Amino acid sequence: MATPAFSEEVPDTAPLAESLSQQIMTHGPMRFRDFMLAALYDSTRGYYSQPSQRVGKQGDFITSVSIGPCFGLILARRLADYWSKIGKPSAFHIIEPGAHDGALCHDLLTEARKNSPDFFQALHYHLIETSPSLRTQHAEKLAADFDGKFSSRSSFSEIQNVTGAILSNELIDAFPVDLIRRRHDQWQELRVDHGDDGLSFIETAIGDPALADFCHSLDQRASYPDGYPDGYPDGYTTEYNPGLRDFAESAGKTLERGLLITIDYGHHADDYYHPDRSKGTLQTYHQHQKSDNPLASPGEIDITCHVDFSRLEKEARLAGFHLLNLSTQASWLTHHAKSWLLELEQTLTAETPHLLRQFQTLTHPAMLGTRFMVLEMEKPATDRDLS
Repeated sequence: MATPAFSEEVPDTAPLAESLSQQIMTHGPMRFRDFMLAALYDSTRGYYSQPSQRVGKQGDFITSVSIGPCFGLILARRLADYWSKIGKPSAFHIIEPGAHDGALCHDLLTEARKNSPDFFQALHYHLIETSPSLRTQHAEKLAADFDGKFSSRSSFSEIQNVTGAILSNELIDAFPVDLIRRRHDQWQELRVDHGDDGLSFIETAIGDPALADFCHSLDQRASYPDGYPDGYPDGYTTEYNPGLRDFAESAGKTLERGLLITIDYGHHADDYYHPDRSKGTLQTYHQHQKSDNPLASPGEIDITCHVDFSRLEKEARLAGFHLLNLSTQASWLTHHAKSWLLELEQTLTAETPHLLRQFQTLTHPAMLGTRFMVLEMEKPATDRDLS
């Protein structure tokens, strides 16, 4: 076997590893999507079910929300502007899947109440989080200031045909994925096996029709007139995210009218599947250290995968959405922060330097500005400029 994209043998060191190994020994090699699902979302031992701090300087990674309230402030202004442009409906629902501890909700509602009271009056904020412990944190963080303005749910399938916005921030990069590898001019699925030395990857034939269709689409991409004359190199590894279609379809059912805003790591398809990106985008984080070993210590490390924004846009179009904008976080935030930045210049306060430092962190190319992309789509399509 050629040199793998990921480490092939990993000792079983985390509590969840023993359970996963037993499942593999009983049922055979495990699809990576199932491994990733358990590693991140197991109800008691998954990464996102652990009580330890995951986000911020003391955790494993920082997010735009953990930088400070600036991110939620600009989002609130963007949504207030959109609400005004569509006629100020009496009810405007914000649905945030993957709401974590509710910090973004708190920042956004705080800004809306302070500077857009009419918009705040119309707001209903729905935090979607599968973790019971995080849903408990929602009440603890929000009830004192925003009782009656929010709900905490395990799924947004309960919310149907509303006007508003679905807002996800670093959600889709944590969707479980399949791994595939090019081997001798054929695609193989990487599954997780168990041996004497621990967890390892094994190459298997592809039996899932949806995954086979995706591999066929990659072959077609390589044969485009401006494609890759030599095809994908042997050992080329990439990912397939089966959750994109379900996410887009659920968003289409939830929103009768409104915005779908997705903020995440990601690329256009041409960049994502370029032969030079031969190891894919899957990576792990632990104590701010990045690695490409997803089998180490399941339940103790974060596993992420970049978003194919071209495919997400396509799936969202099929669900009734129309593209407004796809840009870097720096470009998107700067565009929607113009009036706020002017206000800061005219009314300096003790908070101004802190907010400006946060804005710089969110938008600077060497920090978070080009690390994230923002996909903004609208349903239904209109001829007006709502971007």
